[in-house]
Order: sequence, then C-alpha cells, then structure tokens
Amino acid sequence: MKRFEQEFADFKWIDVEAPSAEDLTNLAAEFSLPVNTVQTCLDPEHLPQCQFFEKSMFFILRHQDLGAEPDAVTMQELSTKLVFFVGHDFVLTIHRLSLPCINAKKERAQVDKMTLTQLVRGLAVQTLRSFEPELDKLDEKSDVIEDRVFSLMRKNILREGYIVKRKASSYRKIFKFTQDILLKIPKVIDISQRDIYLVQEPLDKLIFYSSEIYEQITGLLNLHLSLMSQKTNEASFRTNEVMRVLTVFSIFFLPLNFIAGIYGMNFEYMPELKQPHGYYITLGFMILVVLAITYWIYRKGWMKKDVLQEKD
Repeated sequence: MKRFEQEFADFKWIDVEAPSAEDLTNLAAEFSLPVNTVQTCLDPEHLPQCQFFEKSMFFILRHQDLGAEPDAVTMQELSTKLVFFVGHDFVLTIHRLSLPCINAKKERAQVDKMTLTQLVRGLAVQTLRSFEPELDKLDEKSDVIEDRVFSLMRKNILREGYIVKRKASSYRKIFKFTQDILLKIPKVIDISQRDIYLVQEPLDKLIFYSSEIYEQITGLLNLHLSLMSQKTNEASFRTNEVMRVLTVFSIFFLPLNFIAGIYGMNFEYMPELKQPHGYYITLGFMILVVLAITYWIYRKGWMKKDVLQEKD
C-alpha cells in the first residue's frame, strides 16, 4: 500500500493506493467509516454511486484505465475506480492503480492552497477528463469506418464497428451514473451551484460526445448492412435475369422439340412421312409456332426493356 497525506488549512487529504483487505479495515477504524463499505469499495463490479453516512459521504467515480486492452468494451475493462470518503475535516481517496490526476494533485499539494470542496471538485473534473482522449480515438475510428463503408472496403467493419459501439455504450453508462451522483449530492449536502456547474459542464460534454459517437457508429453499421443487402439483391437480380433469358429460350424450343420428337419416332406407319411436301409443311408449322410464341411473349412485355426497368 502507498499512503500519501497532506494537511491543509481546515482539512486533511489522505490518498491510499493499492490497499490490502487489512489496510481497508484499518482505514475504516481510523476514520470511523462503515467497515463493510470500505472493504468492498474497490470491488471491480461497482458502478459510479454515492452513499451518505452520519458524519461523512462516500462516492465512486470511474477513471479511464490507461492500461486497458484495445478490444476492451465493458465498463470494468475500460475504467478503474476512484473512491472518495469525504468528512468535515478529511478527504480519503482510495484506488488500485496509479492515476495521473492524483499524482498531479500530490505534486502541487504543498504549493496550492485548496479548500476541501476545491480538492474534491478538481479531482472529479480531472477524472472525467481522463476519458476525453479515448473518446477522440473512438471518433477518429468512426470516421475511418465511415470512409471504408463508402469506399466499399468492408472487411472486418462489423467487428470493428461493434467494438466502437460497445465502448461508446459503456462510456455513456459511466457518464449517466456519474450524472446521477451530481443530481443526488445537492439534495443531501449544502453545496454551491457553482461547484456543481464546474463538474456538470465537462460531464455534459462527455455525455453528448459519447452519445454522438454511439449514434454515428450505429447509423454506419445499419448503412453497411443495407449496402451489403443491396449487393446481395443485385446479385440475385442478375441471377434472375439469366434465368429469365433461359426461360424465354426454353419456351421457343419446348414445342419445337415436341414436334421433332413425334416425327423422330421409329414407327413404320406414319402418314406424314409419305407426303411429298411433309417436310416443308412441318417446317412451316414450326415457324408458325415460333411466330405465335414471339407474339405472345411480346404481348406479355417480356421483351421490352422499359417494362423491365419499371418492374425493377
């Protein structure tokens, strides 16, 4: 466990990094905090939330995990927890990983003169801003996917788009739960509207940003699926056109094959075979059949391109 302490004019800031279960129990006894709450505060499944006790309050924020895997998509995989216990004369922060916003405050703690509210507000704002670089990356990724959709370079778009969508959705949930904390605190604690506004403003921007990315990537995925469906339909249409042409040709040859099949039978007594003009009569009848079929097809409109286009 790493412990940092800094005395200010009217309060004390204690920061604890990577505490063990025993360390958490000792902290609960030292600051008169509920043991169960302190022991479970670093549970990775916890979402942003707040609780109020008789002499203190407790809330959890989530900070961007700088070591998150590229394919991480859940809130637990994308972010780490920063826990606050705030009393009248102390601020206790607990976290497992080293956080830039905490380290920056530690470096300036001996120089800056801060009130308890300013410290908590500053840490909360910096925690929220830790998500901005990742949202920028998601926005850039969405632009790349958009270019690939329209340039028909569609390999792995569904997988990549799904990851972007899941990340944007997880970030939205984090920001929504954090907003619930900001709405709840003024109802219980007397705090100035200015302090709430200074935290609410960057949070609103993050909510808008993540929602915009989520809606954009959802639209791109739907567009991609529509284009793929259209491509499939076009291939199906071309196949149908080939089958239509083959069907038209089969209509011509089917009756002709029937006539040829009849006179190709090896019977001894076939009257037409003895006719001197039987060959020419049969050819003429075949031509008549072809003309009749051609007229029938033309009346149906199967040979007119403009009709085919209207049907399309």
